[in-house]
Amino acid sequence: MPDRQRLLELALKGLEAERADLDDEIAQIKSQLNLRPTVAPRVATVSPTTPPKKKTMSAAAKKKISEAMKRRYAELRKAGQPSHGESVGPKQRSGARQNGGSRLTAAGRKKLSDLMKKRWTEKRKGKVK
Repeated sequence: MPDRQRLLELALKGLEAERADLDDEIAQIKSQLNLRPTVAPRVATVSPTTPPKKKTMSAAAKKKISEAMKRRYAELRKAGQPSHGESVGPKQRSGARQNGGSRLTAAGRKKLSDLMKKRWTEKRKGKVK
């Protein structure tokens, strides 16, 4: 049994060597015909399901970028221009608004309420179009 196993392994190696020679010859003939440049196919050593390697940044590169951004924003603050975080978002006007308070003053709310009451009474009477 071990002799048969060894014989099959040797036969496989011989056939693979012949296949490589044939692939080289095919590639050479195709290149002479100018069909397209080809390279002899290689046996894949990496499984096709391996995810591509992530590009990571070194600690030194991260530090360099961080320092550059800090310098940039320091210059912007000195120039008096608002930074990105300051210029984006709603502007806060009063203390009540910061805690989710209403934008209307009490007088404005009363005025709107009176107007709506007036409209609804006219609508009930049939005066509105």
